[in-house]
Amino acid sequence: MDKIKILIAEDEAIIAQCLKMELELDGYDVCSFVASGEEAIVEVKEKNPDVVLMDINLSGKIDGIEAAKKIIGYKYIPIIFMTGYTESDFYKKAQEVKHFAYFEKPVEVYDIEPVINSFFT
Repeated sequence: MDKIKILIAEDEAIIAQCLKMELELDGYDVCSFVASGEEAIVEVKEKNPDVVLMDINLSGKIDGIEAAKKIIGYKYIPIIFMTGYTESDFYKKAQEVKHFAYFEKPVEVYDIEPVINSFFT
């Protein structure tokens, strides 16, 4: 199997860069990282990733959950949400998206790797 291709949607550049570096060291292909929900939608259509790591609170007009809904409407793709918010409202809203996982920040690659790999076994 080819490397699993991942899109990172995270508006904090340092977090995105760290995730990208760690994922690539572990053998994944990070095709891009973006800071807004709108950019995430465009990148999914252009880069065709296998998985999206999606921050819930993104820059732009739509949040990560709304972007995920639009992405799923376009293409069935696993979404892994990341958030610094612990309110249950975000989790409930995220549950509306099919085929997802949900992590509270800080997110460590060793925590999300089993979830990423589970989508492809």
